[in-house]
Amino acid sequence: MLYDVKLIYNKIITPRGSDKTSKGGYTDYSYFDSSKRTKGGETIGRNIQWYRMWWMYLRLALECEQKGILIEGEKVKMDRRYYRQWNLNSILENSFDNWWKENKRLFVHPPIKTLSASSVSDDDHLVLMVPKTRDKTDLLKELDELLEGKTKSVVRFPFSKSKSVYLRCHMQYNIFLKSQSGESRKKIMNWVNEVYRPIHLSKYLIQRDGNKENKRSENKVHPIHGTLEIISAENGVTNNIRYAKKRIVSTSRGVFP
Repeated sequence: MLYDVKLIYNKIITPRGSDKTSKGGYTDYSYFDSSKRTKGGETIGRNIQWYRMWWMYLRLALECEQKGILIEGEKVKMDRRYYRQWNLNSILENSFDNWWKENKRLFVHPPIKTLSASSVSDDDHLVLMVPKTRDKTDLLKELDELLEGKTKSVVRFPFSKSKSVYLRCHMQYNIFLKSQSGESRKKIMNWVNEVYRPIHLSKYLIQRDGNKENKRSENKVHPIHGTLEIISAENGVTNNIRYAKKRIVSTSRGVFP
């Protein structure tokens, strides 16, 4: 890795660990791992924060490509054919929120519409006549039976089948940026344990491997805070850097997370 090549467009993103939300609670990162989200009559494949994370890794891959930063000895090469509709040229100097407003249509599932009597059906749609005097619950049950075997989910830009946890992707993104800036493994480890230490955050990281991980970590308690360490040895930082590198490369090829 070339430590003298500084990243300009990608910055550290600190998780909302100690700050409460406007409703008095904490950010529920487990909610980010929900499968789909429907809001305002629109459905997308996952919580919008997952699309934000994909975009951030994509921007990171773009900057690595631009600056010739080597990942495992090779230059990052974007699959521009896969991302041709993503308006890649606007990503480096743009914010996700602005980019999403212009490109959300790429990820929103085809919506249900109310058609006029004169509407003509096509091969991509089924035209149904729904009586307005029926109970909605009963109608949905009948609709489920009626559509059995007649629809097939087609997503233009699907997420991979990886079981990666959102907060781990978040952490590994930061770890890579810090390593790229030349910070030592020890300094990165201490920063991770400090920032991701709150129990409502650490439970999404430490417990990812079940009982085996809990047993390994039960004696890795912070001497002052009394909470489990997220990373208990410097080689843990190295492992997370390796995972981040793999994700950067896979993202450049259209596979995330």
